[in-house]
Amino acid sequence: MDQIISLFGVQIPALIVMFVFAGIIQIALNRVLLDLRVYEFVWHPGLFRTALFMCIFTSISLLIYK
Repeated sequence: MDQIISLFGVQIPALIVMFVFAGIIQIALNRVLLDLRVYEFVWHPGLFRTALFMCIFTSISLLIYK
């Protein structure tokens, strides 16, 4: 079940790559949500961003490992 990716001769766990990919998606989605003024209606924007990142990261991980 362990998936390892070789990047320039260095073996790294696939979860690290998924974490970085989820971060990139989170940054793009955050820009869209800022433009749509969604954060004005959210009680705690930092908590919302963290929960959204965890949902993205979990979804990517489940797609790969399931």
